[in-house]
Amino acid sequence: MEEDHTRIFVASSELFSDFQVSISLYDASTLDDIINQFKNELLNVLETNHFTNLIKKAKENIFHIHSKTIEDILTSESDEIFFICDHC
Repeated sequence: MEEDHTRIFVASSELFSDFQVSISLYDASTLDDIINQFKNELLNVLETNHFTNLIKKAKENIFHIHSKTIEDILTSESDEIFFICDHC
């Protein structure tokens, strides 16, 4: 059986709490790659549903991942969930 190459990333955020995205590890070589994919997916969902004010907030937010390196994520178990924060 092929090992799952996707991981779940979940927003830890006052406005976007629990929004989650599945990201292929084949498409990520840095934490910024993951954060950019996450933010782009969030913006796509907001734009599709015409959430104008939330789009503005999402564009202003600085998302980051605490206490994990890209190596931690790339070598993680397929069922591990990672949180992307926009506060601190």
